[in-house]
Amino acid sequence: MALHRFQSSTVPIVRFTEIGSTNTEGLARLSRGEAMPVWLVADIQTAGHGRRGRPWTSELGNLFATLVLPNPAPPTNVAQLCFVAGLALRDAVIAAAPLLVTDALKLKWPNDLILNGGKLAGILVEGGTDPAGRPAAVVGFGVNCLHHPEDLPYPATSLEAAGAPAAPDRVLEALDTAMAVRLNQWNGGNGFASIRSDWMRHAFAIGDTVTVKVGEREVTGRFESIDVRGAMMLRRKDGIAEIITAGDVSLPKGE
Repeated sequence: MALHRFQSSTVPIVRFTEIGSTNTEGLARLSRGEAMPVWLVADIQTAGHGRRGRPWTSELGNLFATLVLPNPAPPTNVAQLCFVAGLALRDAVIAAAPLLVTDALKLKWPNDLILNGGKLAGILVEGGTDPAGRPAAVVGFGVNCLHHPEDLPYPATSLEAAGAPAAPDRVLEALDTAMAVRLNQWNGGNGFASIRSDWMRHAFAIGDTVTVKVGEREVTGRFESIDVRGAMMLRRKDGIAEIITAGDVSLPKGE
């Protein structure tokens, strides 16, 4: 069956049968000063990566897409894009896969989409600059549409495995629309209070005890909220509040 190829009416789409990484290509295009914004979409990535350079398994049948954004916000607000993108991706998956039980679709701090407790998608926001030194960003999405890896230290899933199949281009079409809506809501950071409120309604493990790996240190406590910058607010067992700006979250064993 021939694949439907979605074409955005507002943002150009550049397609690759195979590429190392759509995010890496996006950063290269930024450095060259090429026309933006643009979607970069690949059928297969050979060097896909997530946070801290971790490899991202890239199989045919899943979505690998990067939105390249020129001057999206002041540099201090660019990190908020992971929350904007998380909400947009959740909106898009719900629109593209109507058979999905939406209550099972959660946002894991800071940049994962969780379905029935398993990782469905990851988001990677990377900041850059154009040749004039103006701030820019690439927002990468990896969505398990048809496949999901089995050999991970945490659960993973796909839309197919959840009984709510959706083709990559159907998710992309919905994501193109949803990103426009959520970026407008965010307004370069001026609307982050609204984004934060929406994100909190769908937060994974909110109110639960979680363990966060911060560098070589692990912190365990109750996930209370995210602050006005998007940092995690954790209440340790000794009652001390800890603010975490970056880290890897997991549920403690036995939870």
